[in-house]
Amino acid sequence: MGKLDKIDRMIVNILQTNGRASNLEIGRQLNISHDAVRYRIEKLMKDGVIRFFTIEIDPAKLGLQIWADVIISVWNLNPERYDEFVGYLKNNPNIAAVWNWSGKFDWLVEVFAPDLRTFNEITNDIKLKFSDIIKDMETSFVLNEVKTYIYPV
Repeated sequence: MGKLDKIDRMIVNILQTNGRASNLEIGRQLNISHDAVRYRIEKLMKDGVIRFFTIEIDPAKLGLQIWADVIISVWNLNPERYDEFVGYLKNNPNIAAVWNWSGKFDWLVEVFAPDLRTFNEITNDIKLKFSDIIKDMETSFVLNEVKTYIYPV
């Protein structure tokens, strides 16, 4: 896949802001046909630029009052423990996202919980299950979301 042209970039920007924008709506904004929009979106999906369409949820409205980023540094991580660690993080319903980083900390884990007691149980469970590989672990609580994931295109 090559670089995106101006129209593709504008389509991606519109969809990042409003994933429900119709092809007709996008076409009107960009002064192109809705068929051209459909073709371009299908190509962007085929090329992997657009991976999937989703919705953004307000966690607090679902009773998830605690939102925290937990950063973890690991050591002595063999392939078997790596798979167990990553599998545990991926399959925990209270963990929304996991990123493997470079730098002092190796992992960023985004955790949502209804209350501090539950959050503490989640992080203690991680510490207990993986005490042999966790070198350091720090938590930062999200106080206010200023900007969400909008990628520069």
